[in-house]
Amino acid sequence: MMAAPLNKKEAKRVATRKRILDTAIYLFARLGYHKTTIQDIAYHIGMTTGAVFHHYSSKTDILEEVLVVLNQSFDPYIAFLEEDHQDYDQMANGVHDIFLDRFNNQPSTIIALSSLTAEFSGIRGPIITKCQAIYDRFVDAFEAAMNRFSPAQTNRAKAICFISGLQGVALQALLRDGEMTIEELLSGF
Repeated sequence: MMAAPLNKKEAKRVATRKRILDTAIYLFARLGYHKTTIQDIAYHIGMTTGAVFHHYSSKTDILEEVLVVLNQSFDPYIAFLEEDHQDYDQMANGVHDIFLDRFNNQPSTIIALSSLTAEFSGIRGPIITKCQAIYDRFVDAFEAAMNRFSPAQTNRAKAICFISGLQGVALQALLRDGEMTIEELLSGF
């Protein structure tokens, strides 16, 4: 059964919340959570801080929803990794393709999770636990995929290193913009 179409007011509310989240992800990726203010978010999308607070009661509420979006950004990886793969190279190339698509279309989702993880890693609490749970979705799926064609005790470590390597490629692509393309960097991975 399909959901009823949104009325204009609800559609506008959903679109505004998405703009706020997209902007928060962009700023959290570049400035970090603690240095990003509601005023920064509002300024970047041409809103007042009051308008942002109309949609979210606090920056923490925005962060919580950002984490949901970042978690969902791993869905294509998980779906791919749950498929049967002939070997590691075929699987890794498919993951690279998904990563490349994400980097070209949503680079901030890659960088934001890395940035938030680094920022909150020294502050043990619910945010770092959620960041790890997001990464663990990928790690668990990658490990399970590897175990289907090449069981080994080191597969979890390989999965953790693989996602870490991809994050590093994304950071280097931003750093080396104009020097090397993301495709060139991935070819060396």
